[in-house]
Amino acid sequence: METIGQQVNNQIINPNIDGNINGNVNAQFRRFENFGELTKSLVNEWVDIIDIAASENRPAAFALAGGSTPAPVYRELDQALAQRTPSDVRLTATDERWVNDNDPQSNEGLFKKCLPLSYGKQWNLVSLKNAANTPEVAMEAINERLHQQLPGRFSAVLLGMGADGHIASLFPGAPVQADGLDCLAAVHPQTHQTRISLSLPRLLQTEKIWLVITGDEKRQVFESALTTSLPITKLLKQAQCQIEVFWCP
Repeated sequence: METIGQQVNNQIINPNIDGNINGNVNAQFRRFENFGELTKSLVNEWVDIIDIAASENRPAAFALAGGSTPAPVYRELDQALAQRTPSDVRLTATDERWVNDNDPQSNEGLFKKCLPLSYGKQWNLVSLKNAANTPEVAMEAINERLHQQLPGRFSAVLLGMGADGHIASLFPGAPVQADGLDCLAAVHPQTHQTRISLSLPRLLQTEKIWLVITGDEKRQVFESALTTSLPITKLLKQAQCQIEVFWCP
């Protein structure tokens, strides 16, 4: 394991910035030789959080990134959960394409495919979609659903990061929140695909943030993020909990 920058009082200052951001950035950089090792470490930590919540008779709630990078993590988690006593685990996507679950691009469909043994038994989905034609029409109803089914802080938020510094479907130059709602409509800047995303304030309502990235390019984006105004920068500046960065080449 390694850290980026100087560790002071369990907080890490990135040396690539002049001075600091409101004192320090609470981030831990964890380097793994390969994605298999990364997966095992993250799943072990994840299961521990679920077990603690179950022992305290409260739900564990997580917001999860989609895409191919975290898919092996979800499959490993599925195997671990399938062998355990059922508990109240709630999963939602950090963002979702406005497509049916059977579409290969659906994040919610990905969760069901990667966690089939434990779906409906050890975990339940809080969907970011409804029957509305567009995310703009659905936003208020989805916001109400999130308030009802995920009223508290997330136990953890698992995020990926694009090479452009976007997180969830919060893209550079685009809004990161909408009129105080927990979600907002978004459009991919290149494909123009419509999406719905948790807002940055809602993503920050969490006990822990896991940022999973691979490759030197994304590591460089992360290391220089504090000198930019990208969505990842806003996350780092505003986070009130520890950010654990899981990285492998």
